[in-house]
Amino acid sequence: MSQAQVLYDLQQIDSEIRAKKQRLGEVLRLQKEPPALVAAREASQAAEAELHHWRARHNDLTLEIAGVADKAKRSEERLYSGVVKNPKELNDLQHEVEALGRRRAGLEDESLKMMMAVDERQTTAQTAMAEVERLAGEFNAAVATLKVEQQSLGVHLSKLIEKRGRQAALAQPAALKSYDQLIQEKRGLAVAGLRGSKCQACQMTLSNATIRAADEGKLVRCDSCGRILCPL
Repeated sequence: MSQAQVLYDLQQIDSEIRAKKQRLGEVLRLQKEPPALVAAREASQAAEAELHHWRARHNDLTLEIAGVADKAKRSEERLYSGVVKNPKELNDLQHEVEALGRRRAGLEDESLKMMMAVDERQTTAQTAMAEVERLAGEFNAAVATLKVEQQSLGVHLSKLIEKRGRQAALAQPAALKSYDQLIQEKRGLAVAGLRGSKCQACQMTLSNATIRAADEGKLVRCDSCGRILCPL
């Protein structure tokens, strides 16, 4: 086997290794939570925080109503107990009971509105959580598939790297050095196929001398692009 063929086969392995590594990188990136799921989680957390805030306000209002009701009860008991004899004090107690009644009615109206607000925000929070669960379910299913592919890629890459080592061992040191330099210079394509009289990398027609040297198994380069030529 000519050195050109050795390097050509090495390039096929290297190309496959690069492709597998690129796909592995994509597979790993795809296992990160997508923006849609992250946004849904944030929306759900915001909805839960809003719900908690309104529930807390409603609880405070409920306690305030209970306090007003208790105070009104005590005032009524004192008003009708017969203990208070002073007309002015009785009149003041009557006004206080009426004021507390109005206050309680106002608070109860506010409480009803707040309960409706809590219910609305609870619905919003539940909807947001359902969206998180839906997106998370889709994501987890996708990740399970990606994990299988990741493992397969890892195994395949390991075998390719071993194969590359065996193939590189067939190359002469000088030829391998030239190949490595060209890989860097030519964006991963160091060896070009020679079909007929044309370089398959740049599609230029080569000189008869270059074609003959390549056919003889010599390590020659394309007259135009400078890549190593391998007859196909």
